[in-house]
Amino acid sequence: MIQWLFDRSNSHGFLPNLIKDDTLVPNTTQWWDLCVNPPFSFEFRFLKYCKLDKVAQNCTLVKDYITGTASAYYPIELNFWDPEIDYIALMDDYSRNRFIGGDFRVLFYYSEGDNPDPEINNSIERMCSTWNVSIDSIRIVTSNYLLKDTHPFIFFCNNELYYRYLQVIENKFVKEHNLERRGKKFTCLNRADKAHRKIYASYMYTMDILKHGYFSYTGYKYHTSHKGLDDISQWVDFDDSLQQDLLGFELSVPFYCDDLSDSEHNNHKLVNHDFFRDAYFNFVVETHFDNNTCFITEKTFKPILNLQPFIIIGNPGSLQLLRDLGYKTFHDVIRETYDDEQDHKQRMTSLLKISYDLTQLTDKHHIRIQHIISDVLKHNQQHFLSPKVNRINELLNKLKYQ
Repeated sequence: MIQWLFDRSNSHGFLPNLIKDDTLVPNTTQWWDLCVNPPFSFEFRFLKYCKLDKVAQNCTLVKDYITGTASAYYPIELNFWDPEIDYIALMDDYSRNRFIGGDFRVLFYYSEGDNPDPEINNSIERMCSTWNVSIDSIRIVTSNYLLKDTHPFIFFCNNELYYRYLQVIENKFVKEHNLERRGKKFTCLNRADKAHRKIYASYMYTMDILKHGYFSYTGYKYHTSHKGLDDISQWVDFDDSLQQDLLGFELSVPFYCDDLSDSEHNNHKLVNHDFFRDAYFNFVVETHFDNNTCFITEKTFKPILNLQPFIIIGNPGSLQLLRDLGYKTFHDVIRETYDDEQDHKQRMTSLLKISYDLTQLTDKHHIRIQHIISDVLKHNQQHFLSPKVNRINELLNKLKYQ
């Protein structure tokens, strides 16, 4: 069993490591603000998943830990990896000295799927050099599937377990597969502005198919260190009319299909049943489109939970990742070869064609598709809701000292 170590606790439980305020109360504004303020260390949510599935865990304060009693880790869950921050320097002096002395290891629990080159890898190398510690004393949980066999990274699909945790508690998801006529051909929701999202959405706008769906593009902008294909210069030769199409689309932004606030759009507890029951497909525009990561988020797990087929406008290998996690996809009714396409322009072209073709099908054709894939949808929902003890134990086993 893993021994989890924390610097401080209060009457509400153990507090996030690196955070010095021992008066924090869970679920307050100050608590949630930890995610968006340096050093971006916040609640170690993995313990919530363990509690939900009754996987017992041991937690204690560093000052109470007796060396050698178990494989021990000091967990730092990060919402954003800032390569300029020396996270080891932010540890309490006593904890840092024990870590440097080899009494335990540090676990960076990073639920994003960023490509670690160069920012994360350089950051780790600098910290190891500064504090004269071995890379073997550090492990990094990542949601980038491409790093599953790359030390010191350990792949863990955090977004699957986090979204499941929220929805099992709320229990407000769609529970019956709608086999009747629906009002819309698709749902496609976009909150944060990114280049691949804007390109995909602008072509849908140009093809005049937005009217067939529940479509949103709020234009919300946020800072991230992950650039990749979010650099528009990598798309300049995608199409001769790209700049004109983007301009026309940008002049029409924002698009809304509900009256929720921006913070409510980012509240993963909320489920609008119409987006799933009243639209035949979900066009999931994922967080990244690059080839150097394979990362799926709650955006993909929402239609899985709510009995809706989908395509993924995201990284190559996204559908294969889902299959490796035990889910089924929809090759019986749509061409899913886009998932194998490494050229990002060709992949985008294939996805736009699939999207257009699905909007042109009749209601009768769509209803027939829903009948064909009904068992797949039910399997996926059941698989998503099933206990994740095996996922949890697999991660714990990988963390045990060799």
